[in-house]
Amino acid sequence: MKMPLVWSVGLAVFLVADFSATAATNETNSSDRIDAMMTDFWKEKGIEPKPGIDDSTFVRRIYLDVAGRIPTAEEARIFLDDDSKDKRAALIDDLLDSEGYVNHTFNWWADILRINSRQGGGQNVVPSYIEWVKDSLRENKPFDVMVRELITADGSDYDSTGATGYYYRDRGMPLDNMANTVRIFLGTRLECAQCHNHPFDKWTQMDFFHMAAFSYGVNVRNQSGRFSEMQREIQRNRDLSRQEKNDLRRAFQEIGRPLRNRPEVTYDDRKLPELPHDYQYDDAEPESKVDAFTMFGVNPEITSSGARMQAYADWMTSPENPRFTKVIANRLWKRAMGLGLVEPIDEWMDHTAAVNPALLAFLEEQMVAMNYDTKAFLRMLYNTELYQRASVADDIEDPTAFPFAGPVLRRMSAEQIWDSVVTLINPRPDEINWKQKKEVELREAGMDMMTEALNAKSPEQLLADARNIADQQRGMQKRLAELQKEQVAARQAKDQEKARKLSREAGQIRNKLRDQIYESVYRPALKKANLQRVSLELPEGLGSMEMNPEMLDENGRPGRELRRQLDEMEAKLIDLEMDEMGLTDPKERRSYAGFRRSTINNFARAANLPSPAPAGHFLQQFGQSDRETIENAETAASVTQALTLLNGPLFSSISGPQTVVSRAVAEAVTPEAKVDTIYLSFLGRLPDAEERALLKGEFEARGDAFYQDLAFALMNQPEFLFVR
Repeated sequence: MKMPLVWSVGLAVFLVADFSATAATNETNSSDRIDAMMTDFWKEKGIEPKPGIDDSTFVRRIYLDVAGRIPTAEEARIFLDDDSKDKRAALIDDLLDSEGYVNHTFNWWADILRINSRQGGGQNVVPSYIEWVKDSLRENKPFDVMVRELITADGSDYDSTGATGYYYRDRGMPLDNMANTVRIFLGTRLECAQCHNHPFDKWTQMDFFHMAAFSYGVNVRNQSGRFSEMQREIQRNRDLSRQEKNDLRRAFQEIGRPLRNRPEVTYDDRKLPELPHDYQYDDAEPESKVDAFTMFGVNPEITSSGARMQAYADWMTSPENPRFTKVIANRLWKRAMGLGLVEPIDEWMDHTAAVNPALLAFLEEQMVAMNYDTKAFLRMLYNTELYQRASVADDIEDPTAFPFAGPVLRRMSAEQIWDSVVTLINPRPDEINWKQKKEVELREAGMDMMTEALNAKSPEQLLADARNIADQQRGMQKRLAELQKEQVAARQAKDQEKARKLSREAGQIRNKLRDQIYESVYRPALKKANLQRVSLELPEGLGSMEMNPEMLDENGRPGRELRRQLDEMEAKLIDLEMDEMGLTDPKERRSYAGFRRSTINNFARAANLPSPAPAGHFLQQFGQSDRETIENAETAASVTQALTLLNGPLFSSISGPQTVVSRAVAEAVTPEAKVDTIYLSFLGRLPDAEERALLKGEFEARGDAFYQDLAFALMNQPEFLFVR
């Protein structure tokens, strides 16, 4: 019998609600189980755990650990004034579902995956990779699914996902990529075995090459298939002189320049690694090809060479893999508690033992039971009494024996400090950077249009285009060569002004050629291809925007008109924000609009800035990873950091009249309320009785200037810089 629609919908709602309630109950029970196991552990070791923390310490800690920033004064006050019994659990849920969580967790993954937006040639690749990671976090993609998509990524970075950025990061270095993969996801340092048997572990050089065989056939290359094929034909053409062939090769390179750095990841299932020429062990001959074989666990059955990558991913992410689940469980435990149950977290050996083996086994079971839902796993950890105990501030001489009487006291990461500063300034620190996302989408759409238009051309048409461009290149080569000689002479004569002028002239010649290529090759092709407009959804209240081929520049990127539209949309959002604030005075609106444009450009979350930040930036000064090696960020203090906080321009930005903290202080009526707001803004707590007495005397002596000095003093306190 067909179920009535209303009843079936009601049943569905009931089932979803029941499932959610069951999941929440299971997580609560798991949190309780962790606390019970730790209680037994402490009794066995004769350890006294730290006491529980108050709400002020909790609200600041949980914001920093989950959202990656301090709470605003309003956010802290709302939590502290809440009398609900379950308010801590509710706040944990809210923060795990926030964009702040996405930003903070992206920074963590960017360090692990070494995501570098400044990577050579990465201007069209890494932005999509970054958005893929962020979107995976927003949708709470299961960890095993995320890893599988990274390992099996293929096609172009725009065809389906940006996951191909994983292989682009180590393009041309398949052996290094495999070693990094094993270290990140299996917690095992295999790189030593690339040149010789591991001196401290059981891995042999042959083990290394067996593992490398799985992904050795991965190839990252630019999508220049048509040009490559045509150039091969040209090189085989005996009717062309060597000079003509070289001219056409240069012409095709210049025509394909707008589509450069749009790579695709392909897999050659016939390609296997060879042992080095000086291989010294007796289990194989030097330069022998090595087939795929896993380093531990059950070796997967590979039915064909084409199934090798899928088998590799399945083996890697299987719950049966002896290290995959343990390693991510241990990584997330360290993320919450400050240290792993196993340290170092990426140097597991057969004799490696956890501080609490039974607890690690339980965490592994929970990760599998939760289907690798990392949010659910973190929710379980954050809801434990252990996480909500006072932090341990003692020097940790032996991390492998740390008893976890409470979480580890630690200095904020560079990103946490920066994002906390952003929170003091920017009224919407966690807002999705919609403009950045749209720019990536527009760039992707533009590249698609230009590729499609070029593919619509016949080989004869492309060859005619190349001949035309080759003629123009020959005409400009002589002048460029002359300019280069003149530049060298100018530099030798130390005439920098003339050298710069000559350099500008050379650039203008190259730009003129690129404009001509767009006008003679791409624009006619775009018109003839009759491509469809692309419609992009904008933030709520702004509708959508459309792009057609005429809006592209000579590089296939958003042209001036599209950039103007994005700027107009940004201005409209700021207008809506001011309407919500009740700002009506034209002068005040102009001032606030200028402030908001500045915050959007200069005080965005670290996850929305170039990654890593340029030399000299606050993030670099405070130890942000350079993304050259896995997790090499630094939290040690330095003189440069102290001088930046004491003498740098940062505090002037924080204390500007439009900032979040300045507005909050201005809205407070009494001196006591202003002091409370400053304390809540910087430290997430109210001043104690002793501090109030001291501050009252200071205010009476110094008047209104005191408030700014108090804020400056609190920002330079160790309490501000630490996750307590």
